[in-house]
Formats: sequence, structure tokens, C-alpha cells
Amino acid sequence: MKFFLNALILIILLTGFVSLFSKESKPLIREGNELYKNKKFNEAEIKYRKALEIDKSHRSVFNLGDALYKQGNYTEAADKFNEVLSKDTDESTKSAAFHNLGNSLLMQKKYEESISAFKNALKNNPKDEKSRYNLEYARRMLQIQQQQQQQNKNDKNQDQQQNQQQQQNQNQQNQDQNKQNQNQQNQQNQDQNNKEKQNDQQQQNGQNQDNEKNDKFGNKQSEQYKKPDISKEDAERILKALQNEEKNVQKKVRKQKGTPVKIEKNW
Repeated sequence: MKFFLNALILIILLTGFVSLFSKESKPLIREGNELYKNKKFNEAEIKYRKALEIDKSHRSVFNLGDALYKQGNYTEAADKFNEVLSKDTDESTKSAAFHNLGNSLLMQKKYEESISAFKNALKNNPKDEKSRYNLEYARRMLQIQQQQQQQNKNDKNQDQQQNQQQQQNQNQQNQDQNKQNQNQQNQQNQDQNNKEKQNDQQQQNGQNQDNEKNDKFGNKQSEQYKKPDISKEDAERILKALQNEEKNVQKKVRKQKGTPVKIEKNW
């Protein structure tokens, strides 16, 4: 019996403390709500946080999430609405928390998650037309996002194909240019070789002409000093004259042998 009395006293004390904390936090929540209505969202946030230091009620958490949402802090706002949903609340509060969670995810372009949140809001409150409208909006935005992603993918593939085609065209142009340059170089080399051969041929022709001139000049010299041909009659006459001349010489030699020659000594 004494145990039950002590437990009852403890419960009454705890209830009193909770009630006291709740009474102390309510003025802060009301001040925060007034600031929220006047669009002083940052100041409202401060009031809600102070209220949470006293009493972590789902109302303070919910309102803090709203103030964060209005300031564009969608990530932390979503965390606060999830915190409300983790508490044991009624369907109306859950529906509102899911609705605001869906909006926070929607602003982060997390369309699939926001769709799920709006569906849960409608499960807890099927008459919530705002959640129904936001659900269709989120679905439409998801469709647009998927189309854009597909278009971006197609554009990326098209850009890659264009880049590949441009690279292939550039490579082909380079090959054609290199081939043209090589052909020009080969033609220049061929022209140079032909020119050199032509010069060599001209030089050879000039040398041959000079040699022909020299040969002709030498033949003229040999012809100039060549003894003329004589007839047979002239040859016999000359031979007969030489024979007569030789006879006369022999006679003179015989006469000289018959006359002694005086030799003088040189003392």
C-alpha cells in the first residue's frame, strides 16, 4: 500500500512539473507565433528554440520546422517534421507534418520522396486538398525532371557523337593534308630529279659536242699535214731518178779511192 502511495505521489509530481514546463513554454510559443505571423521568421525561430529548451513538445518542434522552412532552410525543416512524425500524435498532426515534410522535400527537388510524403498526408487526412494538389504537382515535376535528365543524357551522347565526328573529320583532314603535303614533296623531289637529270644530260650533250668539235679539228690538222697521194707513173719516175742518183754517187766514191789522201800529223 505504501508503495502505491509513493508511486502516485511521484506521478503527481511529474505531472505537475510537466504542467509547469508546459505553462512556461506556452508564452514563448505564442510569442513565436506572433512573430511568425509578422514574417519575422528568424526571431520566431529563436522563441521556438527557447520553448524547446523548456518543453520538447511536438508543437514547438512543428513550429520550429515552419520557421526554418520560411527561411529557406529546407533540410533542417524536413528533419524537424520527421521528428514530429516520430512522436505519438493524432492523425491531424501527422497529416500536417507529412504535408510540410513533402513541401520541404519538394523545394529540394527530391520529388519521389515528396510524393511519398504527400501520399502519407492524404492517408491520414483524405480530405486534404492542398496535399492532393501538391502531390500532383510533385508528380508533374518528377516527370519534367526525368525528361530533363533524359534530354541531358541525349544531349551528352549527341555532344560525344559530335565530338567524335569532329575528331574523325579532323583526323581525316590531317591525313588528307599530310597526304597532300607528301604528294607535293614527292612531286618536288621528282621535279628536282628530272631537273638534275636534264642538267646532266645538257652537260653531257655539251661535252659530246665539244668532243665532236675537237675530233673534227684534229682531223683537219691531220688532213692538213697528210702527204698527198701520188700516181704510179710519178712513183716510177721518182724511183728511177733515185737509182740514177745512187749510180752517180757510186762513181764519185770510186774516183776518190784512186787518189791517196795526205794525212797530216799534229805534233
